[in-house]
Amino acid sequence: MRKFPSLNAKIFYRILTSEPLNYYLKRKVAGSHRILHAEGRHVINFSWHDSDEISGHIIKRILINNAKLTEEQAWEVIH
Repeated sequence: MRKFPSLNAKIFYRILTSEPLNYYLKRKVAGSHRILHAEGRHVINFSWHDSDEISGHIIKRILINNAKLTEEQAWEVIH
């Protein structure tokens, strides 16, 4: 198992909304909360401010559980 690096929330949001994941903003809720959707993937409730740092284990969990990627695919997406 690889140790995933922590990422700035703004960078992680950009990763989620670009190729190959293609999530899009379905709805913006109060404050920094955003609901992201993508065809064939689970919904992601993105609730971090742009300047927040997201830990590597949370990034890994979101990419594997919500985006339905394998660990290898998740690693490739963030690198």
